[in-house]
Amino acid sequence: MTTKNKIGSVLKLAVPIAIGLASGYLMVFVDLFMVGKLGNDALAALGIAGFTHAMMLSLVAGVTPAVQGIVARWMGEGNSQPKCLPLNGGLLIALIIGIPLSIICHYFTPAYFAFVSSDPVVVAEGSAYLRALILATLAIGFMRAFIGFWAGMSRAKVIMVIEILMNVVNAVLNYMLIFGHWGAPAMGTEGAGIASAIAYVFATTLFFIMTFLMMKAEGFLTILPGKKLLIALFNRGIPAIFQELFFAAGFVVLFMIISMIGSEEVAAATVLTRITIIMLLFAMALGMASSTLVSNALGKGEVDLANHWGWLTGVIGIFTITLFGLPMLIFPETVLSIFMPAGKALEIAVVPLQLIAMTNGVVSLVYIFSITLFSIGHGTAVLLVSFVLQWLIFIPAAWFVGPHLKMGLLGVWVAYTVYTLLATLFISMIWRIGKWKTAHAV
Repeated sequence: MTTKNKIGSVLKLAVPIAIGLASGYLMVFVDLFMVGKLGNDALAALGIAGFTHAMMLSLVAGVTPAVQGIVARWMGEGNSQPKCLPLNGGLLIALIIGIPLSIICHYFTPAYFAFVSSDPVVVAEGSAYLRALILATLAIGFMRAFIGFWAGMSRAKVIMVIEILMNVVNAVLNYMLIFGHWGAPAMGTEGAGIASAIAYVFATTLFFIMTFLMMKAEGFLTILPGKKLLIALFNRGIPAIFQELFFAAGFVVLFMIISMIGSEEVAAATVLTRITIIMLLFAMALGMASSTLVSNALGKGEVDLANHWGWLTGVIGIFTITLFGLPMLIFPETVLSIFMPAGKALEIAVVPLQLIAMTNGVVSLVYIFSITLFSIGHGTAVLLVSFVLQWLIFIPAAWFVGPHLKMGLLGVWVAYTVYTLLATLFISMIWRIGKWKTAHAV
């Protein structure tokens, strides 16, 4: 296979996944765009609630790479077991975790928000938004298992179509429930949360229907996974769960640190982090494409090809995401003005946005290699590197340069940039050292 054909294979998987992810994450931007019209307090509440929700969902995040890695490896091996067995296991894990998680988080949300923010308006708005989102926790857990399954099957268009439809539902409901159009009550940030929750449930329902129609002969919901398979899912999923948990919790703490600087800084950071997520969506999609291609190659015993897929995907990520960042580097005020009104918060965000634009291409390697390593069962080293760099270096540095030295959001963002570049270096080294090449079959 020529390099051109290999690039085509990566993009054939990555582009539909990226469109699906972009459509899903566009929900966040629709919330951001519409809630931004309610003012900086609402934006700040959305920022804290968003990362808190991500921290909660980290407990089901490991299902995606676990299911994907096993399904793709089975496809490479030509495994004769029913293809939906890993999916059934992922759905079971999401069920066991999702129900108690929803109940506990719904109960403690008001007390939690009062702890992380001293602004009563932010507490009220954020609690309402987060409690609404919590209603969809189980549905999101199921959805992540389905995404892993269809990506592992190299059927990324299924993910793309469903997530686009999800985003359409969210946008329509946001318009209705935030501002009170078409006879609906004007519910503000709470309406944004309810709209997103309904959209997630809608998407999960479509995944169930489509999978039943297309894969009912492959044991979907009819065969329980065995102990060995469940252990393999947990072994792949647990490092990803803790990595997501520590990462999201770190950003909650980061927002607490930024709130010590000022509410306008929190509003600016909310927009910056959401833009960062959108920029790196293609890196996440490339990571999922790499996971499928690497797992498939390992299933065939082609270790050198698996290594090549990882590096080739990384090069594509650096090139494309650097190009995505050019408008933000050259016209930062124009980009920011889409999501926030003119004023101090926008001015504060300009230089940090340019730092994001300059570095996110290289930082895409973190996502590409990490997602791949988690999916093939070698994520422990990634978890260790992420924890040390974020919690023992970046978080203390953010507090020191921000509230302590009073260097503002720019000082915090410089520390963040250094942290992401260090993470890129160390996680790329993990891939290069290559202990993952000994990954065992399930």
